[in-house]
Amino acid sequence: MSNKVNRAQQWRLFVNNFIGFTIIFVLLGVIVFVLFRNAMLTSTDQALRVERSSRLNGGMLTKKPMVQGKQPGKQVQAGKAIHPFMTTTLIFNDAGKITNHAQLGSRYDTLKNITLDKSQVGQLHTIQVGGKYNFRTLLVKVPKSNSDKLVAGKYLLIMENIDPQKAAMSNFTRVLLITMGVFWLLSILMSIWMSRLTMRPILKSWGRQTEFVGNAAHELRTPLTIIQNKLELLLTKPNDKIIDQAENIAIANSESQRLQKLTQDLLALARSDSNTLQTNFENTHVASFLQHTVEPYTEIAASQGKQLVLAPVVDFSATLDQNLIHQLMNILIDNALKYSPKGSTITLSAKVVGRKWQLIVADQGIGVSEDERKRIFDRFYRVDSSRSRQTGGNGLGLSIAHWIVNLHHGNIAVKANYPHGSQFVTTLPMNPPVGLGGHHEKKA
Repeated sequence: MSNKVNRAQQWRLFVNNFIGFTIIFVLLGVIVFVLFRNAMLTSTDQALRVERSSRLNGGMLTKKPMVQGKQPGKQVQAGKAIHPFMTTTLIFNDAGKITNHAQLGSRYDTLKNITLDKSQVGQLHTIQVGGKYNFRTLLVKVPKSNSDKLVAGKYLLIMENIDPQKAAMSNFTRVLLITMGVFWLLSILMSIWMSRLTMRPILKSWGRQTEFVGNAAHELRTPLTIIQNKLELLLTKPNDKIIDQAENIAIANSESQRLQKLTQDLLALARSDSNTLQTNFENTHVASFLQHTVEPYTEIAASQGKQLVLAPVVDFSATLDQNLIHQLMNILIDNALKYSPKGSTITLSAKVVGRKWQLIVADQGIGVSEDERKRIFDRFYRVDSSRSRQTGGNGLGLSIAHWIVNLHHGNIAVKANYPHGSQFVTTLPMNPPVGLGGHHEKKA
């Protein structure tokens, strides 16, 4: 079921990315096409306006029409070419008859069917002549006072051949469509890659969440089952005295405490995921703080036949959340005590390293292999599952420790403690930046 949901989500991401890329490429193509087309016609329209100004200022219609490939001003006869027309002018009288057909020469047969539309004076238009020649035209009404008597009081249809521009536009359109097709195919590949890239952390998070929920349900079910069984057993013996069922009551009580600890750890992890925890960073004398924190555990270690030693600490100050660091030390010391044999020594030390300081908890226990060090801070992970259940571990303590260290912008790592055992090395900045929702307080 989850695979179907994941595939459906990945498909939706692919479709969304593909539509987005397609819209971008289409808009880009349209914008480039419109700008290119306008740029092509702008030069032609400018030439028409210059010709209009020349005619209105009394220019003589004496030069022959230009032929493609020839320099302006040269008097040449129109020959056969791909684009025989470049620039020419038709002179109409008020009756709409062309009066300069002699100057047009052989072109007159092609242009004679053009009619005069007096309503288009001053307007730019594109027309096609003879089914194959394309012109950009500008109609001009020449005043009767114009010094050029050949055009005075008449209509001039200034025509600029745009067949080269049309051919260029056709080639450009073809190239643009091919380019857009290639980019469209690339957008498919990009959409697939991006959808997979986007889904990768989601799938990873989904997998971790599923695993976390499954493990949490399993951990909660075990103590609840034991408690329920013990209570049901007590209900079958209502006449027994408490002393007779002391062992069952003690087991139920122990599992109840374990359930309470597990619930507290799950709530702590929930707060870590939601970033809702309020922090209180204080300027702290580390030596006295460590002494105060470690002291209760020395008696616990002694009662287990073990020794807990706090190495001498050079007095220095650091900014930290005392409650969270106290919880961190409880987790690390408790972890060391659980996995250390009788007669062993757990050593706790602290030192300044540049602008940071290190808290080291070293034990002489079972140790952690190289492969297990990579996963030891994962939720519900245990180095030795059978032994963890005997010691009451639930695999959440080191995950909480890792979260506390991250909240202080530090890092925690596991190293070998030769000849045997492990070292949990926590490195913290002397003055970490304030976390989300946190604040600083200065204390002596």
